[in-house]
Amino acid sequence: MWMTESYRSTALVRKFSHEKLIVDDEELRKIECVVNEKMKWIVCTRCDRGVPPEYLQAHLWTKHKINCSDDTLNSVIAGHELKTLASLRAWKKNTVALETAIGGIATEMGHKCVECGHCTPVWGSMTNHFLKHHEGKDAKECTEANIQIQTPFGGELKKWFEIIDTSTMDVDEDNESAWEAVKVMLARKRRMKRASTGREENVRLLNGFVARTRWDILIEGHDKKQLRALAAVAKENDPLYKVIEISEKHFMEISDKLHVGDVLLRRKIETAG
Repeated sequence: MWMTESYRSTALVRKFSHEKLIVDDEELRKIECVVNEKMKWIVCTRCDRGVPPEYLQAHLWTKHKINCSDDTLNSVIAGHELKTLASLRAWKKNTVALETAIGGIATEMGHKCVECGHCTPVWGSMTNHFLKHHEGKDAKECTEANIQIQTPFGGELKKWFEIIDTSTMDVDEDNESAWEAVKVMLARKRRMKRASTGREENVRLLNGFVARTRWDILIEGHDKKQLRALAAVAKENDPLYKVIEISEKHFMEISDKLHVGDVLLRRKIETAG
């Protein structure tokens, strides 16, 4: 089902209105924005991206044909003490990864370079990254896939960040809801446990295969890059590739001989045991 832009923005406001971290009021609804009070950012609900206050009017009009008057802009900035473009530039420069997903910002799945931590949702962008910054390295062997990432802003502030703890969103610790408080404590406990052991103890947060085999425990203390290299598909110039070729040829010859050979022998082999 298709949603109109106005319906979509209304749904987003409802989605986040139960969290004190995400604030909307009369003025913000008029320009279809919300404010993340923890980060002190204004977020366009049409884009699910933050917008620097200095660019807000131009963004709303150019992208969505929404008029934001000077009075509205000044009122929103003063009322919520929004961070300036200069402070957002500093935040981008000094931030390596996000401890938790930022409320109000879209989350996507992407790729992470294990060499430097660079993230992107587009594989072609990652291969270009390796050609430019890690020449000679194999992009597939040195990249983690299916990483949850966010890019809080567009334009000059655009940068993809890995979400370290994907099991929780930012929550307001002053929220009167007991359940919200419990979620905060559980998330904090889980992060502390993971930081001390490097292991995810909640198997519900692992994929099915890892939860059954607990490979996360078996590979503890081992060099992850070396393990990835050992598990990689053999290339044509690798000795292992020759072994695979010879083995495949050997069994194909056996299969061919059985196919045209003695019928009684084939039946005996098929019924053995």
